[in-house]
Amino acid sequence: MGLLKGWLYCLLWYTSILAGYAGLFCPLLPVLFFSNKLYRCCTDALFTFWQYYPTVLLETLCGCDIQVSGDAIQTTETSLIVMNHRTRTDWNFLWPTMYHCVYGKNRYRHPTKFVLKDVIRHIPGPGWVMQLACFVYIKRCWLLDKLSLQRVVEYFADLSYKYSLLVFPEGTDLTAATKSKSDDYARKHGLQSYDYVLHPRTTGFVFLAQQLLVRRAIDAVYDVTLVYPDLVPQTESVLLRGDFPKQVKIHLARYPSSVLPRSEEGLRDFLEKRWLDKERTLREYHVTGQFLHGGILKKESKSELMSALVFWTLLPLLVLYVLWMVEWFRFLVLGHTVFLLLVNLTTDGFQDFEIGVYNLKKKLFRVK
Repeated sequence: MGLLKGWLYCLLWYTSILAGYAGLFCPLLPVLFFSNKLYRCCTDALFTFWQYYPTVLLETLCGCDIQVSGDAIQTTETSLIVMNHRTRTDWNFLWPTMYHCVYGKNRYRHPTKFVLKDVIRHIPGPGWVMQLACFVYIKRCWLLDKLSLQRVVEYFADLSYKYSLLVFPEGTDLTAATKSKSDDYARKHGLQSYDYVLHPRTTGFVFLAQQLLVRRAIDAVYDVTLVYPDLVPQTESVLLRGDFPKQVKIHLARYPSSVLPRSEEGLRDFLEKRWLDKERTLREYHVTGQFLHGGILKKESKSELMSALVFWTLLPLLVLYVLWMVEWFRFLVLGHTVFLLLVNLTTDGFQDFEIGVYNLKKKLFRVK
């Protein structure tokens, strides 16, 4: 039964992504050429509604209790989120976290963007949809990555768009090999060795924070701490076997932009202090079982989750039927896919193309 549950979760998750790409994202492409802001609103609303699907799958099908506490993310704000990267599967549990912790009248389309490794954008389905949702991909080459980060920050600031941008400062998940490298770094720089987190890479966070601060385009930084109390799903194979943690604890601490240092050194110290606190918090939890205190962030609207369950479970069947029966729809999806592949070959991804379209329209017509 556990194996069946794991495969069913992964199958439903992946087919919903493919169906969303073909049936919803592909037909939206023409909107981009009329209005970048409208296209961004539409695609972000779709992606936000999709987040409800893994939430209901994890909480009902897989029996995973996602306990979110601390400070809620407000849809009226632009925020930078930093989080410890415990496993390769952390992002599975981030969708329910965002569902429960985002509050405000526009929460149905308040987007959370991730900063991801560039190779992920080439994965058929998930990588494509995250490009269309304007996630940020980096190549681990700072000369190139700082340009990509700056373009995205400028783009959203120019659109006066509210969003959350999530960064994993550790750069990778916590394993024996990555901990060894982190310990070597600590010894080399005379720092404390960590057992429950890796020493954060500060360059990307500092650059993003400074870029947002100078444009007055950031309202808060959220420090997110995640812990798996009973089972650590280190890799995707664990989930495929149906071994889901019974409980995941996530805590959000909000730091308003007014308390953020403006200097590079100050921001670096700010992030390193957060990680030192995070190490102490996790160490205390593993010794005493006591986690961070704060208000419980839990939405109890079953109708939202049930509507997402029905919609995203049936959508793959509907898309397959339309693909089989409607010739023009087949050409639409095929044409969009070929176009997307060409964009990936000639640029840094669709998100880069989207920003290029905006800059061209701005130059020619002064429109958003």
